[in-house]
Amino acid sequence: MPGTTEAVGVLLLLLPGFSSTYLVQRLSVRPKQTELDKVIEALLFSLVLYLVASPFSSYSFPLSWQEQITEGIEQHTIHLNWTYLAILAASAFALGILYSASLNRDWPLRLLRKWGITQRTARNSIWIDAFQDISSSFVLVQLSRDRSIIGYLRYYSDEPEDGSLFLEDAAWIVDEAGTQSPIAGPGILLTKLAGIESVSFLNTGRSQPGGNS
Repeated sequence: MPGTTEAVGVLLLLLPGFSSTYLVQRLSVRPKQTELDKVIEALLFSLVLYLVASPFSSYSFPLSWQEQITEGIEQHTIHLNWTYLAILAASAFALGILYSASLNRDWPLRLLRKWGITQRTARNSIWIDAFQDISSSFVLVQLSRDRSIIGYLRYYSDEPEDGSLFLEDAAWIVDEAGTQSPIAGPGILLTKLAGIESVSFLNTGRSQPGGNS
């Protein structure tokens, strides 16, 4: 019984770290990880969470047991430290959110680039770097067969291999003079089959596409 209780207690300590890792996987775009990378990251998160939460529980496990002998019969009572578990759960959620934000905003490596230590970013491609760092969301997309479309960038794929964009308030550029042919409806989804060759980030206001200016 004690061994089983301690094993469950260890599981309760590791679970918040894996929860943080899962949250980061869902909220951030970064280079792909192997299963080993994910396990190591989860263990590191668990260590950080344990160091944060342990002072609130006198450095004990969130689960403990008590042995009593009544008339020669051993009885074990399991106790859960609900306050400790609540702190671990809240800390795991906060850590996942904060770490995801640091990856998406590139906070750590931005500082290291400023110091000249590295030129890398925390994201998985220049495709994501451009869409997240450039403030302009009004774009001119050059497609294959000399086609061009202009609009307000609403969504974009995580992977450059996918190369998909969704433009709101979009319009086709029909001639060299820049004449626009508005697209009826909320917008257009451009997939990799459209043959995206380049994306120009413009300074024009959103009212320009579709002839609404």
